[in-house]
Amino acid sequence: MTTNRNISHSLFATLVAILLVFGAFTPSFGQSMSKSKKAKKNVQAKVKKNSSKTDSTSINDSTTAIFEDAVIDNAVREETAKGPVLLSDPKRNLPSNLLYGVHFSDAYVKKPSISIDSLPDEISIVLVKDYSEFCFPMKNIITSPYGWRERWNRPHRGVDIALNIGDSVYCAFSGVVRIAKSFGGYGNLIVVRHYNGLETVYGHLSKINVKQMQVVKAGDVIGFGGSTGRSTGPHLHFEVRFQYEPFDPEWILDFKNYTLRTRKLYLNKTYFGITKPKNKKDIIYKADKSIVKEPEPKTETNKAKKQKEYYVTKRGDNWKKVAKKYNISETQLKNMNPSISGQLPVGEEIRVH
Repeated sequence: MTTNRNISHSLFATLVAILLVFGAFTPSFGQSMSKSKKAKKNVQAKVKKNSSKTDSTSINDSTTAIFEDAVIDNAVREETAKGPVLLSDPKRNLPSNLLYGVHFSDAYVKKPSISIDSLPDEISIVLVKDYSEFCFPMKNIITSPYGWRERWNRPHRGVDIALNIGDSVYCAFSGVVRIAKSFGGYGNLIVVRHYNGLETVYGHLSKINVKQMQVVKAGDVIGFGGSTGRSTGPHLHFEVRFQYEPFDPEWILDFKNYTLRTRKLYLNKTYFGITKPKNKKDIIYKADKSIVKEPEPKTETNKAKKQKEYYVTKRGDNWKKVAKKYNISETQLKNMNPSISGQLPVGEEIRVH
């Protein structure tokens, strides 16, 4: 009995020693597990707190469970990952899956099996709930519009925006990256599918700053301007598509004021498609009736608007230089532009009076 007891004590001591040695050489293992469990516990608490405020009669139990699992999984990933946030379960979390299903391939920009005939006759889209959910992809002039290109005898399915190589290109709306790679004539290409049902296309980039399946927000720098692919010089080729079909980006983008023209968009099947003009007459592709007009907010009178003066920053500009140009102090200039912190970005419209 004594011998057996001594053997048991010896085996136990050996096992403890092995565990101590393993722990000494792999401290990150325990820390990682502890961090992951802590993150998940925090998120579960948040979900439980939020779910108590939700009307349980509007969602069945199984749907609620799936939603909570997705929220927990993504939130834990955000708390613990050091790199970009990627969708952990695409089948659950793909944006606009009621329109596109689980089709999320990076093999095509336009799905070959989809045609204009398959589009709904008409549809209304809420682009954003608030204008802060949008960011202009590149604030500069259009060098080539949407429509038929007589010179090349082919359609141009987007707009070309002037830029310099290396300029930041911003994501227009929040969504998930579907394509992020070199893609034929597009050169370095990014396609983002958004939660509002649209997809935006960014071509000829010098560098891609995102990965496929990465979750992005409006205003994120997703790439940098370039001239890759079939390009005659540095520019951003920008497209807006609905169910893979392109339409004129100027329907929704105001290139004079660098703003979103509307929060709601009405689309008709007849608006899509680019045809060769007859008798060399230009075809007007802009459809102003696609904009759902809203009453203007009574924030300030037109007279007050006219009294304000704005300036678009250029390369080499800084706070001191611009302030001196308009005979105001640097502090006054910064107070008129509270949304800008740090150095002045190139191509930014700032208030100077």
